Amino acid sequence: MSENDFETKLTFVEIFNRLDKDGNGFLSKDEFLAMSKEGYFKKPLSEEELNDLFDQADVFKIGRLNLFEFMSILRKNVKIGIQEIGYGYLPLAWGSLTAYWLGLGMEELGLTLVRVPSTFNVWISQGLRDSIPQYVFDTSTIHAVQVSVMLVSYIASVALTQKLCDDNRIGPVRFGTHAVTQSIGAAITLYLMLSPEAIVSAYR
Repeated sequence: MSENDFETKLTFVEIFNRLDKDGNGFLSKDEFLAMSKEGYFKKPLSEEELNDLFDQADVFKIGRLNLFEFMSILRKNVKIGIQEIGYGYLPLAWGSLTAYWLGLGMEELGLTLVRVPSTFNVWISQGLRDSIPQYVFDTSTIHAVQVSVMLVSYIASVALTQKLCDDNRIGPVRFGTHAVTQSIGAAITLYLMLSPEAIVSAYR
């Protein structure tokens, strides 16, 4: 089968969910064959071509496709748009949120017990208040954890984006553009996290 184009802006996940009429998380051959009739392809596929695609994707020969099999076979045969390459940014987005909330948690979580009386307007003696344990990580430790999380998520994002580009025969120029964008995003995020005194800091 020659490379085709999608006549839709839906993502592979959205298409899979629409085709999965019984909602069991799998596509039967009949559900898969309905894809061409739904108008998703710019060049409609014959039943024979769809059967060939299904057989290629059905790795375990059980007569149904899961989401990953469905996405894998389409990525090899269909040109995809920016919305699919966007999945490569998910690890970086996850890492940014995780690093941010880890920083706040490591700063504030250890003070939870000592703040409980004030929060609920409960009077306790100063001596008892002073005896409540407080655990606060120092700034260097918090920053080290945040940098580690961001580094792992950045590497994962670049690797996933490269795989998506390779699977869909997207050239090195577009991949390089995405990689540079991810690098800039990671650098800006880290700057905001590691510079709490900055006017635009994420912690202000």
